Amino acid sequence: MTDGNWAHPELLCDTDWLAQRLDDPGVVVVDCDLLPAYLRLHIPGAVSSLSRYWKRGGTDTDLYGMDDADEFAGMMGRMGVSNDATVVAYDGSGGLYATRLWWTLDRFGFSNFRLLDGGMDKWHAEGRPLSRENVRPQPVTFRAKPVDTRWTCTLSDIPAHIANEQNLFWDVRSDAEWTGANKRGTQRGGRIPGAAHLEWLDVLDRPVRTLKPPDELRRTLSDLGITPDKAVTTY
Repeated sequence: MTDGNWAHPELLCDTDWLAQRLDDPGVVVVDCDLLPAYLRLHIPGAVSSLSRYWKRGGTDTDLYGMDDADEFAGMMGRMGVSNDATVVAYDGSGGLYATRLWWTLDRFGFSNFRLLDGGMDKWHAEGRPLSRENVRPQPVTFRAKPVDTRWTCTLSDIPAHIANEQNLFWDVRSDAEWTGANKRGTQRGGRIPGAAHLEWLDVLDRPVRTLKPPDELRRTLSDLGITPDKAVTTY
């Protein structure tokens, strides 16, 4: 089981929890890695979040940037996700993509989601079963609510947030991006003034990339000024 000291332990599950539910029809396991990695090996029964099969007309629509509720609902339905399902997402990239699926589902009003702590790293390290089957589930109905924009920070919001001491920006990029040495294709390198910096990889243990214990993370974040009394915007 996951550590009980998390503020929202219902958002996480461990490999034991998932292994006991692989045959549960109410649990939809979603592999969020790139499609070639999914086709190579994945958790048995998992569907791919990035397969063109799920995208209307075979387009390259970005799942994580969607704003159209009907389009998103259609994609989830074709993936076999109903509103009664429990979605468990994972990847082999430290949770980089699986958490994006959580964020997107949450934007459309779906909250019955769990992130597999450790993802494919931990599942593989424990010698658990793997599959190469390209899963094509029976389509179902999924209802998506209109996007809730209250938790999204736009460019026009940034000046007011900078001026408000109760708002904090958390820069989760690499050190080189933080300093501006790596511009990542942008015109100017650097960071938002006053932002705190902790790369997203630094919230994970090594070599199997599970989340660090919650009490340790709280101490680390508190030292950076990232505390529960503030509105935190990540980028």
